[in-house]
Amino acid sequence: MATVLAFLQRFGEVMGGIVLGALYFVLLGPVAVISRIFSDPLKMRRPSDSAFAVWEKDNESVSAAQRQG
Repeated sequence: MATVLAFLQRFGEVMGGIVLGALYFVLLGPVAVISRIFSDPLKMRRPSDSAFAVWEKDNESVSAAQRQG
């Protein structure tokens, strides 16, 4: 009887890990994918209402930069 209880306890630990792991990926997986698609936590994308201008290579040398005024 003790061997059966030891087996069932170990089986429950393994199944608990499998079930909790599956729930983790089933519940948090879609949330993570949606968050990754629709959010920009590092602000890498340029905002559409930005005053950002693309850099023009006018002053690439020291002498050109000194001629600015």
